[in-house]
Amino acid sequence: MSFRKGKEEFISSRLKAKGLDMIDRTGQKVTLNAEEMADFYKDFLSKNFKKHMCYNREWYKRNFITTFLMGQVAFKRVWKKLGWKKMKVGN
Repeated sequence: MSFRKGKEEFISSRLKAKGLDMIDRTGQKVTLNAEEMADFYKDFLSKNFKKHMCYNREWYKRNFITTFLMGQVAFKRVWKKLGWKKMKVGN
């Protein structure tokens, strides 16, 4: 289930339990307070824990690779700027 869909269903069910509609008399969307929403967030995160862990691992891996490659480029630029060249072995 997607985050937004789950959130809307959670809010709707909680408001129905309180006897309220999604829209109040003035036409404003009714929301729940932060403490009530904390229940949804906790439940959502626990249900999607493995998915989030896989995402985080992939994100760290990609960032490490990007940083490593940026370091190589910076090193080569400094090396080139200093005028050091590869030494040829043999002829």
